[in-house]
Amino acid sequence: MRYYLGVDWADVTHAIWVEDAHGTRILSRSVPHTAEGFAEWGRWLDEQRASGAELWAAIERPDGRVVDFRLDHGVVVYPVNPKALDRARDRFRMSPSKSDPFDAHVLAAFLRTDHAHLHALQPSSEAAQELKLLTRDYARLVREQTRLGNQLTATLKEYYPRALEICGDVTAKRTGAFLRAYPTPAALAALTADQWHTFARAHRWSPEQTATLWELLHEPQLPVPGHVVRAKSRLVQALLAQLEAAVQAVADYRETVMDFFGQLPAAEWATTLPASHGTLVPTIWAELGDAVGRWASWQHLQGHSGVVPVTRRSGKHQGVCFRFACNLHLRRALHQFAFCSLKCSEWARAYYDRYRQRGHRHHAALRALAAKWLKILFVLWRRQVAYDENYHLATMARQHLRQAA
Repeated sequence: MRYYLGVDWADVTHAIWVEDAHGTRILSRSVPHTAEGFAEWGRWLDEQRASGAELWAAIERPDGRVVDFRLDHGVVVYPVNPKALDRARDRFRMSPSKSDPFDAHVLAAFLRTDHAHLHALQPSSEAAQELKLLTRDYARLVREQTRLGNQLTATLKEYYPRALEICGDVTAKRTGAFLRAYPTPAALAALTADQWHTFARAHRWSPEQTATLWELLHEPQLPVPGHVVRAKSRLVQALLAQLEAAVQAVADYRETVMDFFGQLPAAEWATTLPASHGTLVPTIWAELGDAVGRWASWQHLQGHSGVVPVTRRSGKHQGVCFRFACNLHLRRALHQFAFCSLKCSEWARAYYDRYRQRGHRHHAALRALAAKWLKILFVLWRRQVAYDENYHLATMARQHLRQAA
């Protein structure tokens, strides 16, 4: 006996629909997102499993506390894409009306009739899940650092472009020290030669740079109204405080990710990849996970990562489109990894150059190279073996000989 559960999750209450193999409703209720509500719902799940029922659940998300709770109680969880649920609603009603209990009903019925087209969730180990959270949070902090840096740059361009010409990188420590010591063009104009040389030596500018920048300080600047200077200088100090905190958090997270990944067994083979410095390889491995059999083939992995396009055929029409529905975190990491491998891998550079000669643009060639790398990563991930550049070059040579024959 098997029960099909549809779960429409929310922040406060979750709608639950349970039906059997014939589509007969067994239970329809809402579960509050509280310890008491989950405990009562867990008891019901344990009672059904004790009576011999097999529990399958469909939900619109692949992770979270709601998913972990069902896995802890022996429920087989099937993540369903929200787009698939939206199209499945048309089977039951043509009107655009919807509700949480109705969505739970659609999820349960969709799982009962189309489970052959779905893949059961295979969670990774706790260590792999923790690394995945760390790498995604690290990427979020990097984006926050970039956002604050862009805001600071735009603000300085409004009233103080000379500071950008002198310091350059707004995330550097000496940029913050410079803007705190000389927050306005007037403060910079009052700077003496001795004060400048003292400041430059304290922040490790070379004598040549110090002399060049001192000449730059005396070049004429466009005048800015006083009210603009007062308002924007205050904003710069606020942005500096946020940016320095973000830069420190990014550095701490980078070190944490690399230390955490270095303690995992997968680091023995993953660190043999070219361009394995930084957080790129830990991010890729965290998105792949360590659940055995999670990826059916390298084609499955390529589609999940979004490095291959989508082909649409209808009659005489055929079009190739960019793939949007994919794991954006994995695609971003693979794209960057493919770019970094151009300096470290002979065949990767040749593969990229060949695509460029065919007329493909830079990012299209990088996506093609990432798809090629993903075939290799799938084999390394499945066999847990180290990467060998010479072995791969020999394999490519044998393939070329077979194709020529």
